[in-house]
Amino acid sequence: MNSSEDISNNESSQKISVIIIPALLSASTLLVVVIILWKTYHKKREKGGGSEDRTADYVDGTWAVNAAAVYENFPGISDAILEKKQLPSDWRIEDKVVLCSGHYGPISRAVLLRSGEAEDRRDVILKELSEHCSPGEVQDFVDLMKFYVQVCVHDKLVKMLWCQAQSRPLSLILEAMTLGNLLTFLRDSHQEARATQETVYRITEKDVCSMAAQVASGLEYLTGTHNLVHGYVAACNVLIHEDMSVRLCGLGLAAIQYRTGSVAAQRAARVPLKWQSPERLRGADITEKSDVWSFGILLYELITAGSPPYPALDPADVPQKLQKKYRMEQPQRCGDQLYQVMMDCWQWEAQKRPFLSDVVKQLQKALDTADGHTALTAVDTLSWGEYLLVAGISL
Repeated sequence: MNSSEDISNNESSQKISVIIIPALLSASTLLVVVIILWKTYHKKREKGGGSEDRTADYVDGTWAVNAAAVYENFPGISDAILEKKQLPSDWRIEDKVVLCSGHYGPISRAVLLRSGEAEDRRDVILKELSEHCSPGEVQDFVDLMKFYVQVCVHDKLVKMLWCQAQSRPLSLILEAMTLGNLLTFLRDSHQEARATQETVYRITEKDVCSMAAQVASGLEYLTGTHNLVHGYVAACNVLIHEDMSVRLCGLGLAAIQYRTGSVAAQRAARVPLKWQSPERLRGADITEKSDVWSFGILLYELITAGSPPYPALDPADVPQKLQKKYRMEQPQRCGDQLYQVMMDCWQWEAQKRPFLSDVVKQLQKALDTADGHTALTAVDTLSWGEYLLVAGISL
C-alpha cells in the first residue's frame, strides 16, 4: 500500500514540475526582455533619440507637449503680451551675482547695459527658469511673466522691466531697489550700528508707519483691483530704496491664484507658521483677512528692526498659544496707535479684522503722532542662522 502511494506521489510531483518549471523559465525570460527594452529606450533618450516624445508646440498661449518633453528642446515663445516686453537687442545683461535659489530657478542681482554714445546702466533683479524643469514649470513661468505684465503696474509692487521669452534661459528682469531686501536691510543696519556705534540710515517709528502704509496700499490694490491675495506678507518680501520708499515682492502665490483661481494647500503651507493666521493654520484658504493678520506680523518686524516674531516661542507652539489669546506685547519705540493697528490685525475671528483699505487709513492717521526723531533699536542680537531658527524659516 505504501509503495503504491509513493509511486502516485512521485508521478504527481513530476507532473507539477513539468508545469511549474517552464512557467518560471518563461516569466524569467519575459522579465529579462522587459529590462533590456527599458534600458534601450532610456539610452536612446539620453543620446537624443525618441524625438516623438520630445516635441513641443506653443499654440494660443499653451504648450502642447508630451510628458517626456524637456525644457532644452522647447522653442522660443511667441506671445503677443510678452513680445512687447522682450528685452531690446541693444541691451545686454552683465555682472550677474546669484543671490538665492527661487521656486523656478536662480535669482540674481545683475546690471543691464545699453551700448551707444552714452552708455546706459540699470541695476536689476533677474529671475531665471532652471534648465532642469518640467514642461509644467515652463508653462507656469510663462504665466508668471504675463502676470507681471498684466498685474504688477501699481507703484507699490515690484515691476517687470523686460523679459527674455525668445531665448534660454527664460528670464524675468525686475527693477532693483537700491537697498535690497527690507528684512536684510533692517538686520544689517542694527548689526552695523552695534559694531560702529553709528548707522547711515536712521529708521524711526514715523518711517515704519510710512513704509507699512505703502505695503498696505500695494496689498489693497491686489485685493481691490484683481481680487488677489499675497499669501506671504513679511519683511522678507519687501524691497527698499534709499529714499525709504518700499515695494512689495514675493508675488508667486498671487500669480498662481491669478492663473488658476486658487492656491493649492501644499503651496500655501510653505509659508512659515509664525506669519500665518489662525484660520490658515487650521487649513483654511488664504483671504484678504489672513493677509491682514500677516500684515500685523510685518508691523512687528518693522518696529523691532527685523526681529523674529514670537521670539520666545518655538514655531510649533504658536498655534496653541494663539488659541489661548496670546498676543505679542507692545514693543519699545512702538506708539499706542501703531500697536492698536497690530492688535486689530490680530483679531482671532477673521471678520473682525479691518479691511486693507481701513489699515491704510489707520496708518496714515498714526503718522501724525508717530515719533520721527528716535531711532529704532533691535530687540535681539541673533546671528542670521539663529534668526532663521527662531523664525522657523527653512532655506
